[in-house]
Amino acid sequence: MSYDINSVASNGEIYRNNQAASSSSSSGSSKEDSGFGNLLAKAISRCFADSIAKYEKKQEAAAQKNTVAASSGSSVNFQMSESMDAIFQEASNTYGVPVNLLKAVGMAESNFNQYAQSGAGAQGVMQLMPATAASLGVTNSFDVRQNIMGGAKLLAQNLSMYGGNVDLALAAYNAGPGNVAAYGGIPPFAETQNYVVKVKQYMGMDLNTGKTVQTTVTTPSSQARNTGDSSGDTQSGVNFLSDAVERIRVQAQTI
Repeated sequence: MSYDINSVASNGEIYRNNQAASSSSSSGSSKEDSGFGNLLAKAISRCFADSIAKYEKKQEAAAQKNTVAASSGSSVNFQMSESMDAIFQEASNTYGVPVNLLKAVGMAESNFNQYAQSGAGAQGVMQLMPATAASLGVTNSFDVRQNIMGGAKLLAQNLSMYGGNVDLALAAYNAGPGNVAAYGGIPPFAETQNYVVKVKQYMGMDLNTGKTVQTTVTTPSSQARNTGDSSGDTQSGVNFLSDAVERIRVQAQTI
């Protein structure tokens, strides 16, 4: 017979939930043996009751901590090595921008230098301005993964805005959509016009960075991810202890 943990009384003793066994008197044991067995069984029950209570309290505290961590969006940051070429490919797949276009922009903007910074304040591989980076959800423009993903998102928006027209998308990337609108096309700025030509030339090349970079990956904490499993783990542990108490109690009463 297994014990229900809810049968733990406030005095630490464990009582049966079902009918008391009436066959113990006919087991052939002497009154002295039975009395000693019952005393030993009660002592063991008290010991295990305390252990179970402490186990439950500990698990409940852990579950509460997990719930707080999950509700607060707790997360863990860790560094990992990645291929820059693989990041470009992932960005292409994520935002639907041709990978040769992404790499061509990275080449034209910074020569794939993750620490590049222009006099105007543009940063990273794709040379994102701080305000633009923030609007794209980029929190660290010098993190290669964030920077390339942000650049790909911006190019995807530009391509969508101009119906897939690469020239206008690039012009907006370089000079801003306001200038493209003001001039009804590629602005008459030498820098922007040269930029569009240069990027399109790079698009026809087989560009490979050959670089392995350190990036920061953010993931939910293991506690937050496992929050839903804590109650099951608690019940499993309690059931194990309860069954152990019952087996020892039965053995003690047969002494």
